[in-house]
Amino acid sequence: MENSKSAKLKKNLGLKIKQYRKKLGLSQAELAELVKLEIKSLSRIEAGHNYPMCENLTAIAEALNIEPWQLYYDDSDQNLEKMKKQIINSLENDKNLITSVYQYIQLKEKTF
Repeated sequence: MENSKSAKLKKNLGLKIKQYRKKLGLSQAELAELVKLEIKSLSRIEAGHNYPMCENLTAIAEALNIEPWQLYYDDSDQNLEKMKKQIINSLENDKNLITSVYQYIQLKEKTF
C-alpha cells in the first residue's frame, strides 16, 4: 500500500512535468515522442499515478530544457534575497549541510 508522502511526491512531480511541458507549448504526444515513451505512460506520470524510471525522468527533464532537480523544486517563491537568507540560516544551524552543499556544487561544476 502506498503511503501519503509517496502519493504526494508522484502527484507533485506529475504536475511539474505538465507545467513545464505546457510552458514550452508541447502536447503530451510531442513530449512522449521526444522521450520515447508511450503517451499513456506519460499521461499516467503527469496524473501522479506512476513514477518515471530514472532514465525517463532524466530524458523528460532534458526534453523540457531543465535539470531533473527542478521537477522537485517549488519555485512559487522567487525572492532571491529570501532564498539566500534561508540558505545561510540553514547552514548556520546545521553544519552537516555545509558538506552536502559543497559536494553538490562540486558535482554540478563537473557534470553540468
